[in-house]
Amino acid sequence: MPMYIIDNYLIFKVDGSSEKDFRPELSKILIDKFGKGPFKDQKTTREIINLSLSYFIEKFNGICHKENSVLFYQWVFRLHEDITEIVYTNQLKNLPEEIGAKYVAHYRRILKYILETACDIELVTGEVCDDKFKARVEPILNDLIFISEMILSCVELFAEQSMIEDLAEVSFTNEELYVFARQHHYEFIFDHISEQFGSQLKKTVVDKEAVNDLKIALSNCFKIKYEDVGHLIASIHEGLKPKGGDIVGFGWETLTMNLNSMFGVPVDVAEQFFQGLKLDKSNKMPLMDLVCKPYKLNRYMYRPILIWNIDGKNYAVLGKNAWVETIIQLGTNGIPWGKAPEEWMKNDCFKSYVHSKEDAHDKWLDDEVENTLKSLNYKYDRNVKSLNSSNGSVNINVPGLGEIDFIMIIPNLKKVFISDSKHLLGRYDMVNQKNDFNAFEIGSKKTKPYNVTMANKLDWLNNNRKIIQEHFQKKYNDTSLDLTDFKIEGIFVINTPTIYMYNSVYRIYTVEQIAEVLKDTYKDKTFSIVIDDDEHTKVLNVQYPYFKKPEYIQFDPFKEEEV
Repeated sequence: MPMYIIDNYLIFKVDGSSEKDFRPELSKILIDKFGKGPFKDQKTTREIINLSLSYFIEKFNGICHKENSVLFYQWVFRLHEDITEIVYTNQLKNLPEEIGAKYVAHYRRILKYILETACDIELVTGEVCDDKFKARVEPILNDLIFISEMILSCVELFAEQSMIEDLAEVSFTNEELYVFARQHHYEFIFDHISEQFGSQLKKTVVDKEAVNDLKIALSNCFKIKYEDVGHLIASIHEGLKPKGGDIVGFGWETLTMNLNSMFGVPVDVAEQFFQGLKLDKSNKMPLMDLVCKPYKLNRYMYRPILIWNIDGKNYAVLGKNAWVETIIQLGTNGIPWGKAPEEWMKNDCFKSYVHSKEDAHDKWLDDEVENTLKSLNYKYDRNVKSLNSSNGSVNINVPGLGEIDFIMIIPNLKKVFISDSKHLLGRYDMVNQKNDFNAFEIGSKKTKPYNVTMANKLDWLNNNRKIIQEHFQKKYNDTSLDLTDFKIEGIFVINTPTIYMYNSVYRIYTVEQIAEVLKDTYKDKTFSIVIDDDEHTKVLNVQYPYFKKPEYIQFDPFKEEEV
């Protein structure tokens, strides 16, 4: 039975039946075009993954556009509201073992894909929610979830290939069915990282007042209280209860007029506010962009008011749990990076608030690092823009160098750490992880790669070692301080783990790890992995950096030893 009922929540679990409908078809397409392989070179595997991604995107869109019953999308809407409430009320622990955290994460994302796609479709009423309906639509949802899982797999492999050398492999089974895999020891390392991420995410440094500050800003700038919007949503759902409550569409103008009549918010302000929360066919992204650009805000997570065309008229659909999720996500994963709905940014007061949060958010991480340094009683300087030498102040906050978040003197390591703090977005998928890789390795039109900036700082400081020594002698009134034999090393400290930290040019540590690093008790794990194939036993000794194409040590068990 694919449907679970847990504490009155509905959760759909795929049964695996859809694979037989799509995997053989795609496999034939791939074999006809590329042959049977196996394929290990990254150019060919990338072409195969790209073709597969296009195949699954086309299948997803085809199924959704063929399905025009509004009842189907209302059913998906209910499933999304239920799983969202489970997540945000911390009830995941109550779910059965077969519905794990990874399934829930993908399931929520996929339900959003379906709901957003509905904005493009001319929906019709007339179907009744009975056993016949359930029997009809359960296979459709099975198909959409399987297809979406494959879309996510393709996108993840695509992103990983951009970050890791010699990663992907495509082969076919004896039944001529495709297999996408990671080569070498990479699968093992990804499993290890997944375990580490679980504990490190608990230590993620965030602005604990972010959501409350957003609520205050909405009140100050729009004169709209978060609680009032919740009451408005509840009153609309209550009024629609005889027709189905929160899954029933209502006129878009209802939101603006009721916020005005119930709470005295000017109509133009209410309109601007709700426009920033609206997602319709004019501003939604196509599915390819939706899965490949998860950092964009024009998606359901940040715009919870869906506009669906039903029987030829546009209606708004808004769930209370989707509204709660939006405020949490905007407060914690949007505004601290200067990202907010473009309609809201036209409000000067709110725009000023967003920029103030953007300017301040790195301070949260720096405070945590400083607390660690104080507890260990190490000499340090924070937010260094100039160095105080015997010849006067030397400005380093210039193009090509820039402010240094921390200079740390660590006697037990005989090191001077040049540390920059990078407050990263929470990255829970590989596409977003690639954005971190880009920031460190590639940069953008506006900024140089973090690694280039760090290299410039290290080059200058190594050539001006005496200035660092004089700076700290003066700061701590300690003329005996001698850094002659100290190594100057660049590191980054981040608030939440990212894949790139396992393969970086300069070491990257989470704030959870930094105390152990400074005390010299942090140890990189090393692994010995035995791989058996038909002819040889291969032994891999894997150590940091973990994502490098390995050199295998081969043993032939039948080879006689020399006497």
